Amino acid sequence: MFRPSLLLALAALLAAGCGSDAGQGGSSTGQAAPRPVSLQLDWYPNPDHVGIYAAVDEHVFARHGLAVSIHQPSDVSDPVKLVAAGRSDLGISYEPELFFAQQERAPVVAVAALVPTALNSIIARGGEGIDSPADLRGRTIGEDGSKSTAAYLDTVLRDAGLDPANDVKRVDVGFNLVPALLSKKVDAIIGAFQNIEGAQLAARGVDPVVLPVDEHGVPRYDELVLIANRDRLRDDGGYRARVRDFTTALTEATEWARSHPQQAIEVMRRHSSRDYRDVLEQSVPATLKLLDTSALVPDQWEAFGAWMADQGLLDGEPDGRALVTNP
Repeated sequence: MFRPSLLLALAALLAAGCGSDAGQGGSSTGQAAPRPVSLQLDWYPNPDHVGIYAAVDEHVFARHGLAVSIHQPSDVSDPVKLVAAGRSDLGISYEPELFFAQQERAPVVAVAALVPTALNSIIARGGEGIDSPADLRGRTIGEDGSKSTAAYLDTVLRDAGLDPANDVKRVDVGFNLVPALLSKKVDAIIGAFQNIEGAQLAARGVDPVVLPVDEHGVPRYDELVLIANRDRLRDDGGYRARVRDFTTALTEATEWARSHPQQAIEVMRRHSSRDYRDVLEQSVPATLKLLDTSALVPDQWEAFGAWMADQGLLDGEPDGRALVTNP
């Protein structure tokens, strides 16, 4: 979704500190002092972050000589702004956000994927005749109000042979996606994540039908990515080494979580925001199936950037390949 101009925000951040609440890694088991790394989350702690918190609790960061402080955002645009301004070493963000940042000339790049597939999905109540996007004809769809989500819906509907303007009714319900679906104010929602809201709805007995947008016309993209400062990677060898060690530790911890799903649930019981704790038994396993920190694919980013431009989401020519790097 679009964010306020980064340029003004960066100037302000360079002149002021940033307060936030933090978690922390362990201490180094070697003689050298642990190297500090600050990480800005994209949202409140939730199952999407299970690999990160597994690396904390299982001392994987510490074994790689890192003391990691984890900060929650005051706004979802914080990771890009803070990493670009040098106020946070790393951040968690979304692939579309990096294309928006590129338009603002913010020096941020993706260095690893956390979730290399779309979480954003169309979700409908089960048993009501909506089993594919084509079944949305004549139905009411609740949206989160963002331009990127609206573009996802346009593409999915066109891919199903529907007219986005005339074949469905669209309602902006903001962040009230789940309540709107449960109350039957709408027949389906988009902007919800398959592993979070999908699990919440399943726990409420809805038996949701989940249609990920990248399976219905939207190009494949990385929903959640780890971002770093491009200029610091180029100019600062110590920073580059810390980023590399962080990504290695995150990969190890993610694999541990995938291999130990029950322990991963317990990790998130200790760290998850209370908004997500009631459905961890469902949402953590659903998330673990989607996690993969394998290498980013520049051609895939190029294709997604071209799609964003075609949807009118970008003002200039995107360069997807320039937004990914291996530290």
